[in-house]
Amino acid sequence: MANLYDGKMAAIYDAMYQTFVDYDEEYAFYNNLIQENKASSILEIGSGTGNLAKRFEENKQNYKGLDYSDDMIAIAKERNKNCSFIQGDMRDFKLEKTVDSILITGRSTSYLITNDDINRAFESIYKNLNEDGIIIFDFIDANRFIPFTKENPVIIHEATHENINYIRESHWDTKNTLENFMLEWTAQYYTFINGTKEIIENDFSTVRVFTLNEIQLFLYLNHFQIIKIINRKTYAYDTYVIVAKKIK
Repeated sequence: MANLYDGKMAAIYDAMYQTFVDYDEEYAFYNNLIQENKASSILEIGSGTGNLAKRFEENKQNYKGLDYSDDMIAIAKERNKNCSFIQGDMRDFKLEKTVDSILITGRSTSYLITNDDINRAFESIYKNLNEDGIIIFDFIDANRFIPFTKENPVIIHEATHENINYIRESHWDTKNTLENFMLEWTAQYYTFINGTKEIIENDFSTVRVFTLNEIQLFLYLNHFQIIKIINRKTYAYDTYVIVAKKIK
């Protein structure tokens, strides 16, 4: 798991993504899919610092969040006093009560780097869904992203939050021969104040990107039926969003 989600990086992540992501639009996107499928209870995996949780809570929806990082959850709980958050691993979790829908947001599927990781995650999700429950998740499209990283070995993102300017320089190593379309990612985070650029943190992780065919097969093998595929571009990545239903 990336260092991004622990310690002071949790707060830096939160600050930067307030600019990267329009959370009102993000909430509307996922909520429309939830309503289309008449789901009344929701678990968000990768709930992070609670930006979507806030919107679900404001609309009085039956929402829970699950995240791997205690530090992210601490921020989410402070921000959303009436929401329930669970520290857990998407590959092995058990809810007290099954739910109608499970979201995996923020391309958190990228941290399922082995086939065993993916199968375990889908198995846990299956067990925690009601009959005919749905899973909604996004993933980075390997066919578009790998060529992009080869052409753009350094990717710069800038964000401003609470009058602080942040810069992230991402480096993708696509020269190695890691299995399963895995990429090594390193990043440096800076502040830019009064013309001075100062490094605040380094980060590193191994992530996986997927082809659509891979995801389709993993879902089939884990007893999910795809009901919608959405081609969606985010602030940095070309993604697909999948809506799939639990089947017997």
